[in-house]
Amino acid sequence: MSIETFSLYVLFCILAPLVGAFTLAFTMIFESRFDFLQNVASTSKLEKELQYAQYYQLNQRIKPHFFFNTLNTLLSLARLDRKNELISSLEVMSKFMRYNYQTNEKLVPIMDEIAYTNSYLDIQQLRFGHRVQVHQQIAEEAKKAYILPFALQTMVENTFKHAFEKFPGQAVLRIIIFRNDNLLHVEVWNTHLKQSISDHDDFSREDGLGVANIRERLHLLFPDELATFDMSYIGEEACAKIIIPYRESHTV
Repeated sequence: MSIETFSLYVLFCILAPLVGAFTLAFTMIFESRFDFLQNVASTSKLEKELQYAQYYQLNQRIKPHFFFNTLNTLLSLARLDRKNELISSLEVMSKFMRYNYQTNEKLVPIMDEIAYTNSYLDIQQLRFGHRVQVHQQIAEEAKKAYILPFALQTMVENTFKHAFEKFPGQAVLRIIIFRNDNLLHVEVWNTHLKQSISDHDDFSREDGLGVANIRERLHLLFPDELATFDMSYIGEEACAKIIIPYRESHTV
């Protein structure tokens, strides 16, 4: 064996373990990184599932709250022996139930939510008659938007529960929905809620179950985007306002 061949053989014997060691180390690092990425993906999926579970629980919580208040309205009509109004209310109630059990998405079309809210208003106007005037202003560019299910109806319901039911006389309810750039604005104005809050109503202390539900769902659905629920007052009117990212589908 020549010296050159022997030198190559020695060099190979030295380098081979080093190459093997580097290869093994690289493989271990790659596998460790792969496992880490798998864990990250798994954690992310679990977090999404947890968020959806939390959202679903919150979404379910609002339904009995609404039904109990609506049943009280029906009982009032029955006690007053207003049979025709009661029959009409029960027909509208069936629409509520259909919507409730068909609505499982995180976001729903705004026009569906408006129709659902109008059914609720039909019941309330049977009860209150002409005492409550309702005005709606829905901008054309907002009609394709999606919104949290039961959000608008909850805002309107709180107006009756904490204002119109507590104070006699004429009242005005205004619903205004419009798009501003990439944001959807949903406003519910009324003429009595400010007085109710100033009189230390439960709504002022605890926000109400429905309003707390809206705030929690906004946090779950849009954790990194502008999504707010606020109360403001101008003159004798109070305004409950939701601002969320504009969406044209139910995916978030």
